[in-house]
Amino acid sequence: MKKIIYIIFTFLFSFAVNAQQIGMYSHYFYKPMVYNPAFTGTNDATNIMVISRSQWSDFKGAPQLNIATVDGNLMNKKVGLGVMLVSDRKGITNRIGADVFYSYRLNINDDMHLLFGVSLGVVDQTIDYSKALVETPNDPTLFTDSQRKTVLNGNAGLAFVWKGLEFGFAVPQISGNKINYVDTSNVRGYYTQTRHYMGSLKYKFFISKDKGISIAPQGLVRFVPNAPIQYDGNVNFDWQDKFWIGATYKSDYAVGTNVGFCIHKQLYVGYSYDFIIGNIGKYSGMAHELMVNFKFGNNKKEEVVIEKPKEDKILENAAYVKRMDSLQTQLKESQEKLKELSNKLDQQAKQAQRVPDNESQNTQVAQNTSNKVIENGIVIVTSETKEFKDLGGQIPPVGFYVVIGTYYYQDLAQAEAARFKAKGYKTTDWVYSGPKNFNYIFMFKCATKEEALEKLKLANEAGVKDAWLQQMIVK
Repeated sequence: MKKIIYIIFTFLFSFAVNAQQIGMYSHYFYKPMVYNPAFTGTNDATNIMVISRSQWSDFKGAPQLNIATVDGNLMNKKVGLGVMLVSDRKGITNRIGADVFYSYRLNINDDMHLLFGVSLGVVDQTIDYSKALVETPNDPTLFTDSQRKTVLNGNAGLAFVWKGLEFGFAVPQISGNKINYVDTSNVRGYYTQTRHYMGSLKYKFFISKDKGISIAPQGLVRFVPNAPIQYDGNVNFDWQDKFWIGATYKSDYAVGTNVGFCIHKQLYVGYSYDFIIGNIGKYSGMAHELMVNFKFGNNKKEEVVIEKPKEDKILENAAYVKRMDSLQTQLKESQEKLKELSNKLDQQAKQAQRVPDNESQNTQVAQNTSNKVIENGIVIVTSETKEFKDLGGQIPPVGFYVVIGTYYYQDLAQAEAARFKAKGYKTTDWVYSGPKNFNYIFMFKCATKEEALEKLKLANEAGVKDAWLQQMIVK
């Protein structure tokens, strides 16, 4: 009898050596770190995830797999750190493990990088012979004790990421430890942590980038020496990282479906169900998996929030906030055009000639233009009112305008005028010059030149050193 038990014992363990030992997850598309440590901390947020998988529920001692992971990144996403706890029960065996993960990202360019990862941990493996079903439980040669062994475990992996493409290769149980068991009668057996080889390929492309709708097909291949190759094919439809639905084919085992959604802000829940194929499907029962994930922090770029003065209703314009990024680009273009205009004004000023002393020793008149003079270093430009239009499309009234800047783009002019209004200069406004194709921002509008010269001092005190006077006339 003892010899028969030894043969069965050896057969079971030799079978385990040549079979897939790594747990089969359905949510690896959501957290590839469980198979490949190179993907540790690849999200912007810190994640806590729990997965519970039940398989072949109609069988006694059916596999029950539970994992919990925590991972995040440091050093501007160059380093990823994580921890994973595993509980895997199958029949009379129970495996509990804990691993620490480390990954490093090597940037090739903005869209392409390599990831290298390793993990190291311990595995506590228990075989409880008392749970074995035997025909003659009172046989004195049967052993009913429980044996427990603890060994180190190591995994390694690498990944290549380019835009929406992800390729990974990992070697779980790279150490290939051999666990020996001996019963009270000196019957020996062993369990080998066989080295696995796993490859994955995923590509995410957007159906509508504006609406955040994408599809991501993915393939996963598992290979163990002296065992059949096992592969999965998966495709997922995702909407703004808030809802996903997908389908999976697992070779020679099952076809599955999965669905997930964001319950509240950073809390996500996913569920998958496998339809077992083949003859075993009639007897195996359910095979399903539940995933819960919580993200600490926001994994999306925060919008720039601009504090708006309560007394100024103009700054409540939503476009002023939403278009800040585009306005910065436009501002650079406008500044280049303004610099070009300023250089022309400087050239004209250098060509100005002094008038005779009996008129004024402090007055300069530009001889090369009939609509601009420089008095005491102050530029005064004279133009017809019909060349300008205000915000309502009307011709502005005659008078002297204290101009503090010109912009090529209208929305930039509006934003700059609003900024000076927020500082307390409520008379700030702008007009558009058709011939020059520029928007003129003025801080004050005066009836006389003397009044305009006094107001110009206020503009200088506000930090505008290159303000000038624009005189509007009617010919």
